[in-house]
Amino acid sequence: MRDYETNLIYTKKVVVSEGIVKELYLRYYLIAREQTNSLTTYGIQVIMENDKGRIEKAFVPDVLSSETGINNLIYLLYSNSVTPVSVYDVIYDCIA
Repeated sequence: MRDYETNLIYTKKVVVSEGIVKELYLRYYLIAREQTNSLTTYGIQVIMENDKGRIEKAFVPDVLSSETGINNLIYLLYSNSVTPVSVYDVIYDCIA
């Protein structure tokens, strides 16, 4: 099994007001892994940090074999401020 290459694509600051104003910092990464048969698969990592330093992560490898397709999917996640807790469901809905 080969290592993953990770590249930061987007960062975003989101202000949430649920009685108390919170700032969330989202980072969206493209992850790539070259398979043994010269095929590269692409996935997504989402990291969210709140203003108190709490971090949540989601790592979803091997989602697509198209770099254009994965970049479009990452942009969709970024545009909709998708967090680590819901990224799996959103990816499934997009590719299923």
